[in-house]
Amino acid sequence: MTTEQQSAWLLAPLFAGRSRVRIGRWDGRKDKWGYSTRDERDLTDDVPAKPAAVLLYNSQGLCRTLVVDADAPGAGGRELLHRVVALLERCGASVIVDRSPAGKHHVYVPLRDGLSVDDAGTLAKALARRFPGVDPLPHTTGAVSGCIRPPGSPYKDGTGWQELVTPLDTARRVLLTRNGSEVLGALRRELSEELAEGAREAITLARPLEDLEDEASVLHAPFVGRVMAPRFVALAREGLFQAAGYSDRSTARMAVLCAAVRSGMRFADVTARVEDGRWAGLMSLYQNANKPGELIGKEWRKACAFVAKKQAEKKSVRHCNTSEALGVTRGGPQGKSDHEITVDEHRFIRRWRAVLAEVEGLELSGPRGLHARFLLRALAAAAHQSGSRHVEFGVRSLSLSLPVQPSTVSRVLAELREAEDPWLVLVRAGEGTRADLYELRIPARHADLSEGVDMPAGKIHALRPVFRELGVVAALVFEAIEQGATSAETARVRAHVSRSAAFEALELLEGWGLIERDAVGRLTARPELLGEIAERVGAALVVGLLIERFRDERRDWIEYLARHAVSGEWWAAVMRDGPPPDEGLEPAVLCVA
Repeated sequence: MTTEQQSAWLLAPLFAGRSRVRIGRWDGRKDKWGYSTRDERDLTDDVPAKPAAVLLYNSQGLCRTLVVDADAPGAGGRELLHRVVALLERCGASVIVDRSPAGKHHVYVPLRDGLSVDDAGTLAKALARRFPGVDPLPHTTGAVSGCIRPPGSPYKDGTGWQELVTPLDTARRVLLTRNGSEVLGALRRELSEELAEGAREAITLARPLEDLEDEASVLHAPFVGRVMAPRFVALAREGLFQAAGYSDRSTARMAVLCAAVRSGMRFADVTARVEDGRWAGLMSLYQNANKPGELIGKEWRKACAFVAKKQAEKKSVRHCNTSEALGVTRGGPQGKSDHEITVDEHRFIRRWRAVLAEVEGLELSGPRGLHARFLLRALAAAAHQSGSRHVEFGVRSLSLSLPVQPSTVSRVLAELREAEDPWLVLVRAGEGTRADLYELRIPARHADLSEGVDMPAGKIHALRPVFRELGVVAALVFEAIEQGATSAETARVRAHVSRSAAFEALELLEGWGLIERDAVGRLTARPELLGEIAERVGAALVVGLLIERFRDERRDWIEYLARHAVSGEWWAAVMRDGPPPDEGLEPAVLCVA
């Protein structure tokens, strides 16, 4: 690393909207680098080892720097850069320019007054219309997702770094003095035709309010309970109301507040999300309002009244999109009451969990073993939920507790039940809308261990939502620390993961504040932050999208069954015609709920 790179990187906090940075991660499936919330860290003076992008927006949904990403290399890229800079300077702007090793450029316009996510995105799109080759993406992904690689960041292919074209002293001066509102006014006048075209496009894309109100604002699913629909989560996070189908800010923010009321939130829950930046997009919808703090309180009361009125007019019925009610007769001694049988079942499930915890690190090792470990925990959670060792949850429902596809859940289940002396047995194969029925069993090889094992108390977790994004290794390391491990080595041993994976997971957990070190270096867990961090990394949005996808797949499957349910020969029709079109799953997977 050179002195020039270090000096350029020290300017990063002046470009950023908040003191956080996202470290790049190579995505082999998409063949590109990504900057996800999973890899977010505190922004420090140390130059990252990998490409890094600073967040452009603060917790209020305002950006301090307008970025023009001139995404064209070579001579064409240089010409594009000159045209963009000429326009900005004609508007009176002082700008900073950097260049990547690939010959592409970023043009930065530091601002004295914050620019809302909607205004910044509108200007970025107008510049892209004026100058083909400009990428508006840094400003059009929203208040939480918008980011850019600043000067000093390592480049994607490892050959260099984002090098300042503007002299360092000039860049410092521009960042400290910044540009006033008159520059933005002049820029809007220059781009008036492109802005008008964008406004016409937004009106065309806006969906009728009646269509939007017909969509469910709250989703229900096993393991995760009641969650806001993805459209409202994304709107609250990013503030892109036009992309969500709303023609104005007022209607969009009322939609978010009504969805929050329906999901069971209190006003304190909403204000906490606004204040800590989780719902920066919602705050950006109040940017043009007088006294937004008072207005959000008034609109919350209106939302509560509106939802109460709607519920009084048509009482909503909760439907859990998992398999239908279990028709399992729980085994137990004759003459025992249902309560006694249920107590016995929960006692057996806790014993099964305790034996599994003792041996899972040795019996279920490696990447495939990690999926099996969490799938078995999900089955235990489902068993507690149904009050029986017999579990009839479909692979879609089970996949909500794992960061894998339903087809992977189906494969892992097959491997577990076909093993010698397995942890579970298939009691009845799935048929129609009924899922496979499994029974948990303690393997005979562990019969002696089961007699003396200490049974765990408290709630069992499958994979808590935040770890869908942070990863299963991070979940195991966090769990080990939560249960008393105070050092990295102890946590690694208890989690049964490799040293390198454990230390990478610890770095990730510390970056999000889920793990802290005391004065002497002892590790402590912060489980009370799991829900907040889950929202910050977008886990709630991912789960909501999955629930919607699975709901649509189930609807298609049920409709398909209904068309072929003649004389009970629906399965013959499946074997003859195959699954419904566009499902993309095998019949064996589709048959489960």
